[in-house]
Amino acid sequence: MLASLLLSLPVMAGGLVGAEYVPSGLGDMAWVEEEQLSGSLVAETDGILVPPLRFVGGYAWGRNGVVGSFSMARIATTVITTDSESTSIRTALRPSVDYRRWMMDPEANKPLFYLTAGFYFVIPFAEETVENASKEDRKALREAAEEAEGRIGAIGGSIGLGAEVRWDNGLGLGIRSALMVTRFDSSNVETQTVSSLIRSETALTLSYWF
Repeated sequence: MLASLLLSLPVMAGGLVGAEYVPSGLGDMAWVEEEQLSGSLVAETDGILVPPLRFVGGYAWGRNGVVGSFSMARIATTVITTDSESTSIRTALRPSVDYRRWMMDPEANKPLFYLTAGFYFVIPFAEETVENASKEDRKALREAAEEAEGRIGAIGGSIGLGAEVRWDNGLGLGIRSALMVTRFDSSNVETQTVSSLIRSETALTLSYWF
């Protein structure tokens, strides 16, 4: 029974590497114009952590595939005066994973359509240090770092569909459109702010299958 089931499964499997390009538009300009940036420069919607051109890699077997990506942004500022030295660090790590399900058995030189769903999250790190800081100052610096981490951190998911064509030489070209949902949760000693953003995203994809 098991042997016959394994033999009936599609044998086409392999890895892939590629790039996705998401062009910017009026929405990005409006986001900046309305002063919706986090102030940390490295958050999900600041434009540095998630650039328009993104690299991906993954593995596919039969009609199934898993594609992942990873990005990182970090900014460190050190101010030196005659009396002291201060350092401010903001870091964000963004892993993401997407599952793809093709609607037909993958073949070369034919249009292939697939459904996709995935999740991603932003891991924040922030640090504020001042040389010879007092106990009260260290507490205030720690609270400022925690507040910055709240502005950077996020979690989200996506669901959508795509189409591509693969050729015999392993190259593939396609388009993917998805609905993206992102949740932000920032807080300080006085308030807690929870925000969510729902948006659509369309990407041009270039891949190499091996």
